[in-house]
Amino acid sequence: MNRRILFVALAGLVIACIAVVTRGGSAVIAPKVNQRKVDLVASVNRINVDSQWSESGATTSGGSIRLALDDLRELVIPEGTMVGNYSLIPACTDFITPHACVLLADMLGDAVVWFALVPADKTLGQEFLTLPGLVDMQANGNEGILKNNWVVQLATPVKRECGDIDTSSLRDFITRFPADASTATVNLTTDNVVAVSCVK
Repeated sequence: MNRRILFVALAGLVIACIAVVTRGGSAVIAPKVNQRKVDLVASVNRINVDSQWSESGATTSGGSIRLALDDLRELVIPEGTMVGNYSLIPACTDFITPHACVLLADMLGDAVVWFALVPADKTLGQEFLTLPGLVDMQANGNEGILKNNWVVQLATPVKRECGDIDTSSLRDFITRFPADASTATVNLTTDNVVAVSCVK
C-alpha cells in the first residue's frame, strides 16, 4: 500500500515538473528579443568621423562620429556605441551631402545609447522618413514595432492609407498589411509615425 502511494506521489511530481517545464521552457530557452527603442529621428546636416571609424559590427569602433542635426543640436557618438540592425533598411553611406542621412537613436539624456544612420527619402527627406511597415503594437498603442525589432513612437491617430480598402483601426491595418505589405511614415519634427500605407 505504501509503495502504491509513493508511486502515485512520484508520478504526480513528474507530471507537475513536466507542466512547469512546458509552460516556462520557452521563456527560459528562447533567446530574449532585443528591441531597440527610437527616441530621436532627425535629419543630419553634417557628419565628421575619425579616420578609422566603423559601424560594421555590433558597436562602433575606431573613434567617434560627430553629427550636426537640422535642429541645431550636435551629438558626439563615442567608440563602443551600439549600432542598429540594417537588415531591413540600408545604412547611409553619403557622409558628404547635407541631409543625405537620417539619424534614429535611443537617447539617455544627451547621450546616444543606440543608433542607426539611414538614407533620407528622395523627396521631403528633411521632413519625413519612410520605414518598413509595422508588425505589432505595444504600450497601449503608443509604440509600433518593426520587423527588425526597432520600436517607434506612434502619433494619435496614425493615418491609414490604402486606396479604397478600409480598415477599422491601426491594429486591423497591421494585421492585414504587416512588414513588407506596407510602409510607415515618420515625421522628423515630432519623431513619430504619422501614417501607414499599404503596398499595392
